[in-house]
Amino acid sequence: MTTPEDLQARAGEAAALMKAMSNPHRLLILCMLCDAPRASAGELARATGLSPPATSQHLARMRDEGLIDSERDASVSTISFTHPAVQQVINTLKTLYLPVRIL
Repeated sequence: MTTPEDLQARAGEAAALMKAMSNPHRLLILCMLCDAPRASAGELARATGLSPPATSQHLARMRDEGLIDSERDASVSTISFTHPAVQQVINTLKTLYLPVRIL
């Protein structure tokens, strides 16, 4: 049986996830990752219109929060979701608010 404490802990995890995504630029980057699951940081910067330093800052925050992971291969970093649940939440938001392919 699920206890109230378990429910509170799960609600806290969900709230932390939503807080980490609560910036419009980060949401846009995450939506783009739904269309291009292994995009590079440069591709994301060009597609969002953000400067490379600003994009890097948002990516670092999302990496620290556990939303994404990055893999460096030679001189290119590719970005991907860390967990299917994160991508599922973003896909739902994308369907509701950005129903077009953006990358």
